[in-house]
Amino acid sequence: MFREDYVMRMIEQAMAAVTAILGLTRLDRYPEALAEVDRALQRFVGLNLSLVTALSAPELVAMLRWGERLDVGKMVVLAELLQAEGDIYAAQQRAGEAQARYMKAMELLLEVAFDTEHHLAAVQPRLAELKQRLDALAPAPEAALPPDLAEWLAHYEAVLAASPEAPAAE
Repeated sequence: MFREDYVMRMIEQAMAAVTAILGLTRLDRYPEALAEVDRALQRFVGLNLSLVTALSAPELVAMLRWGERLDVGKMVVLAELLQAEGDIYAAQQRAGEAQARYMKAMELLLEVAFDTEHHLAAVQPRLAELKQRLDALAPAPEAALPPDLAEWLAHYEAVLAASPEAPAAE
């Protein structure tokens, strides 16, 4: 119970930072928005923006493990901040950089989803949102994701559909 409260509190605090970042992005204050992403990464995840950019998703996952245990709160916050960074680049018409951030965020969320069955449905809205953003950037939807990531996402969707906690179809 304490762990879930901690995770939820961290995510709520990070979402306040994301809201500020999106506000700066809407005002076309991109350097300030990126600086805010960097500050939020340092505050909530303990990593700076240049390191997060340089590392692959598997390397970031390895850094956010304590032994076998994944720090789910930090992973979700990192994914949210990567999505916000991608939104900054998308607003500047820098599709390649936006796409790279969205895909890295998607990989992190898939790691969270498969950490335990409890997380499968919890990340579904975030994954769907990232997929929409990627599809909007790509000239053809099938070109949006590299084959390995597309396969992993398809596997996630199949597992989620078979799960008893699967969200109801709309």
